[in-house]
Amino acid sequence: MRNAWREPYIICNLIFAVVLSALLAYFGIFSSDGDYPVHALVPGTLTSTGLQRALSELMRGNLDAALQFNRYSVGIFVFFVLQLIMRLAFSAIYIFCTDKRRPLILADAIISTLLFLCAFAPMAMGQIMLNC
Repeated sequence: MRNAWREPYIICNLIFAVVLSALLAYFGIFSSDGDYPVHALVPGTLTSTGLQRALSELMRGNLDAALQFNRYSVGIFVFFVLQLIMRLAFSAIYIFCTDKRRPLILADAIISTLLFLCAFAPMAMGQIMLNC
């Protein structure tokens, strides 16, 4: 169990958990009515417009306001939260279940890919439709 902390899978999971925590903290710190340090660099209509503000509203539990800012925000927010939970849970399982590591990593990859597609595909398809 002691050497498991040096495994690449655990290191990657912990890095992703820190990044996801920082991302959620970022949305929790900045208010939806204030200026964000990150600004859109691409002019025109984008399906991601208002996403930062919407995610800030979701961190405060304001579902209606979030949906007004960006209709895709709930799926993306749920993806980030689930990924944070999964990084921690899968790491714990990996450390304590040494005989099931390969199937665990495969399950993690498949579930994460499906969650990513469910969260971001609607926004990507919306952008494609805007450009047609």
